[in-house]
Amino acid sequence: MQKIWQKSAQSNTSDIAKIVEKFTVGDDYILDQKVLPYDLKASKAHAQMLHQIKIISKEELEALEKGLAEIKTLWKKGEFEISRTDEDCHTAIEKYLTEKFGTVGEKIHTGRSRNDQILVAMRLLQKHSLQSFTEQIEGLLQSFTEQTEKFGKIKMPGYTHMQRAMPSSVGMWLGSFEASFKDNFQLMQSTQAVIDQNPLGSAAGFGENTFGLDREFTSKKLGFAKTQTNPMYCAYSRGKFEKIILDNLGNFMLDFGKFASDLLLFTTKEFGFFALPDEFLTGSSIMPQKKNYDVLELMRGKTSVFFGYQSQIQEIIKNLPSGYNRDFQLIKAPFLKALQTFGNCLEMTNLVVNNLQPNQAKLEEACSQELYATDEAYKLVKNGISFREAYKKIGAKYI
Repeated sequence: MQKIWQKSAQSNTSDIAKIVEKFTVGDDYILDQKVLPYDLKASKAHAQMLHQIKIISKEELEALEKGLAEIKTLWKKGEFEISRTDEDCHTAIEKYLTEKFGTVGEKIHTGRSRNDQILVAMRLLQKHSLQSFTEQIEGLLQSFTEQTEKFGKIKMPGYTHMQRAMPSSVGMWLGSFEASFKDNFQLMQSTQAVIDQNPLGSAAGFGENTFGLDREFTSKKLGFAKTQTNPMYCAYSRGKFEKIILDNLGNFMLDFGKFASDLLLFTTKEFGFFALPDEFLTGSSIMPQKKNYDVLELMRGKTSVFFGYQSQIQEIIKNLPSGYNRDFQLIKAPFLKALQTFGNCLEMTNLVVNNLQPNQAKLEEACSQELYATDEAYKLVKNGISFREAYKKIGAKYI
């Protein structure tokens, strides 16, 4: 099969050509199954715009829209193939349209590059993902609120240096995570506003000066808040916007990891402060008594995995010159994996919070008298003793 970027029917069948193809394509043709529905949406808007500026006829637009709908139906059934020789979903779509409808299939690429095709498809995927996460995070915040109202007044030790320190409560502990998630949520809304820009029409990263592409038309059709007007910045934002998104989601991942770490400690037999229902727990293949909190260990571990994906993207893009560079291809896999990792942890955190079972007797039993030592010192201070003298006096009681 001749590549769309080839100028002549040069051979792709040599051993070297096959090795080069395998290396340059990588797993993109597999990953693009996740990207394809967003490319279809963008391609439809682009075709409608081409009709608007009189590049294609009404009949040609109808054929393209029909073909794009057919591809989506096949994709939903798992029957639309993207092969390594296609390289990506963009080429697979164009090939299908050309084979089915002839020359009109070749026209859909007018005014586009695969550079702005992947940019707009990924931008749409990013918007959809963040909106989905937003709804789930709102649910998680509600879960924290409900559990705090239910169990918040139960006394609980507070810890510093991994040692009992001062009196706290289940409500204060849960509320600390809720407050942090609310701050993260504000940053997520800012992130959504930043990425809500349409890069379609930037072509290879320098725009076009022949057809007069109506970029505002496609921005409106695709539901973008604005058009990303500088075409070189469109290319530059690839990778940068992914990093901005993962920077924001990373704040949540830090909280997920800390929450899991706390619970792994508090669910041990030695503490016994909290428990989860048996359906959350796993067993041992050799020790019949074991009930393991693997979900929490994996949440803690996936935090590191997530930041590994984030680091990959930053390292790939940090020293690239302006314009398109093939290195950008390598950010797709870690970004999609990071989104999946985040989504899985968000779902599990919500389940854990909703099903958390405090052991009130154990929690209150652990609130031993030394937790109130600072309060005792403060009472002496209120009676006129200096804090340092009160500190020593009360401290002597617990030596």
